[in-house]
Amino acid sequence: MPYTFNEATPESLASLKAALFGEEIRYDYHPSPLNREGYMQGILIGGNLTLLVMTIGSASEVDYEDKILFIEDIGERPAAIDRMMHMLKRAGKLNKLKGLIVGAFNELPEEKIPFGQSPEEIIWEVVKEYEYPVWFNFPIGHIDDNRAVVVGKKGLFIN
Repeated sequence: MPYTFNEATPESLASLKAALFGEEIRYDYHPSPLNREGYMQGILIGGNLTLLVMTIGSASEVDYEDKILFIEDIGERPAAIDRMMHMLKRAGKLNKLKGLIVGAFNELPEEKIPFGQSPEEIIWEVVKEYEYPVWFNFPIGHIDDNRAVVVGKKGLFIN
């Protein structure tokens, strides 16, 4: 996110430079206890969960089959995250992935009635039946340590 350059971590800027110059990008992060470890190999797709869901049924719809999906979002209520994840599942977008990378889900609004699950717990409940690796707490999203990822590029991610 160019508007965050002034607050970006050195690691974030280094990953952007590597992406721009076609160099290998290495990701170090603090995995979650919910992670399902393993390696992922495939073309990377994804981005903001809200925008991904909004493309379903449109000319901009993404092909999810045999892909590595990364998701992140900002300012969404847990109930909305739950609806969007279930919409992806019902639309058949999650069952043929090679892996799922979950970035930051931040700036969640205060709720009068708590949903009862964190975004990570919501996502895990939706995808736990699948066998592909699932990595949480990955440094992507609307955060200072937003690491660069190259959408559309085939890659190998090892945990």
